[in-house]
Amino acid sequence: MDELRIDAVAMVRAIRDAHYEMLKDATQEERIRFFHEESAKFRAEMAERRLAGRHARDGN
Repeated sequence: MDELRIDAVAMVRAIRDAHYEMLKDATQEERIRFFHEESAKFRAEMAERRLAGRHARDGN
């Protein structure tokens, strides 16, 4: 069976490079807003997944 391997260093570098390209001309306020908005999206997605997991366990 093939193992699933994740190259975490490469993943972090790719994310960092993408963020740099998106934000290189942004103001400090725009950068802060970007990360606040992205973290809010992430928290909402995680809450949705937790709720879906509860429903699956409860048979709903």
